[in-house]
Amino acid sequence: MDGWIQPVFNTMSIENSSLIDLNESDQFVDSVMRTLKTALDVAAPLKQKVVRPRCVTPWYNAETRALKQKTRKLERLWRKSSTEQSLRSWKNSLLAYKQAMRKAKTNYYSSLIEVNKNNPRFLFNTVARLTNSHSAVVPSIPDTLSCDDFLKFFNDKITTIRNKINDKLPLSYSNLNPAVESLSPYEILDRFITVDEAEVLSIIMSSKPSTCLLDPIPIKLLKEITPEISDTILKIINSSLENGYVPKSFKYAVIKPLLKKPNLDPDILANYRPISNLPFISKVLEKVVAKQLCRHLQDNSLFEKFQSGYRTYHSTETALVKVTNDLLLAADAGLASILVLLDLSAAFDTIDHNILLQRLETDVGIRGTALSWFKSYLSDRHQFVNVNQQSSPCSKVCYGVPQGSVLGPILFILYMLPLGNIIRNHNINFHCYADDTQLYLSMKPGQTDKLDTLSSCVKAINTWMTVNYLLLNPDKTEVIILGPQKLRVSISADHLPG
Repeated sequence: MDGWIQPVFNTMSIENSSLIDLNESDQFVDSVMRTLKTALDVAAPLKQKVVRPRCVTPWYNAETRALKQKTRKLERLWRKSSTEQSLRSWKNSLLAYKQAMRKAKTNYYSSLIEVNKNNPRFLFNTVARLTNSHSAVVPSIPDTLSCDDFLKFFNDKITTIRNKINDKLPLSYSNLNPAVESLSPYEILDRFITVDEAEVLSIIMSSKPSTCLLDPIPIKLLKEITPEISDTILKIINSSLENGYVPKSFKYAVIKPLLKKPNLDPDILANYRPISNLPFISKVLEKVVAKQLCRHLQDNSLFEKFQSGYRTYHSTETALVKVTNDLLLAADAGLASILVLLDLSAAFDTIDHNILLQRLETDVGIRGTALSWFKSYLSDRHQFVNVNQQSSPCSKVCYGVPQGSVLGPILFILYMLPLGNIIRNHNINFHCYADDTQLYLSMKPGQTDKLDTLSSCVKAINTWMTVNYLLLNPDKTEVIILGPQKLRVSISADHLPG
């Protein structure tokens, strides 16, 4: 297959990527995708095959297999001879086999946890699976729910939220978006730096081989032939960076509805969240941009200090440790603490693109072709739902950032940047993880001024959320009183912010 692909890709070129016409860029990318698909169809025509599910035990190795074979042999010998000696030999071998299996399983999971110690999501899922804290099997989507049903539900949900927010918008809100500290001219990111082949290869090889419906060939195969086509992929990426333009085919997403929790009713549309599956090469491009964007944010200390979501060396663990430590110190000092847990409705999907671009320009210092790239990335996006091997028509995406993309989470926490200044202005402790915000303050009974401050802070947050087209979810927002029992009882719930 490599011998067939190489000549085809050698005929493709962008003579001067910095001067390329944008339509030509789209045509070039589409041509590359068609060439890959054609090569696959020629070398490996699609065939249907029945695959029977098997119970996989990854810790089952050569040693345990040999012990099992020996045990079965001794069992057959005992059943044939029925002697005491053969029975004893079989039982000893069976015991050795069970001990070897337990040891192999322990070593497997110990190694797995060690390798993924910096991946909290994987660790939590592994622990949940081992402790049976949730069902390991996620229910399949029932045939009664069609792809059109999902598309209509997801689109209507965003429309409904936006309409609710429009009804709540204050008459004047020009000063409700406090900017971060002004940037000097030397801290502007006005263009992305083109990358070399080594960096692109590193990103591709380190990426998960997850294939999207829009990918022309399986990603596992793409990674194998990457050395043959790396020049072409590099041209696509560098052309996009230099021109500040994202090819149209990179802005189509396949929506895979994901059940929020395994124990929820799969027949109810509201129990699903939309996850965007994007073409693999588009995610490689996003990783290149994300790397340079995060470097700019890190060098200029633009990350929110108390935001643990989607940041290097930050996780749910760091968020939990920080908040828990503050609350325990307050309890040791004889204080009661009020913890307010704020939750948003479909936060990633309601982001306003104009506000986000303004924030990138004024608060983050992104200008020039770099800003043009983000404008292109957010504009003219489309999506369709695919369930049970059926696809819905395409729908234009006017709001939000894709869940499942590389840049989406980073853009979301940048969208939320002014929120930290609002909370700090009220002298309230807080910590965030993505769209989850935790407010907390410590006090003694009778300090109603602190309760008033907390109430004022929550109202200011609600107003800011409304102005920025984010909707607080009252059903999932909680207030918890923590600390010594006497203090908890003495603080009246009637004075808590609503």
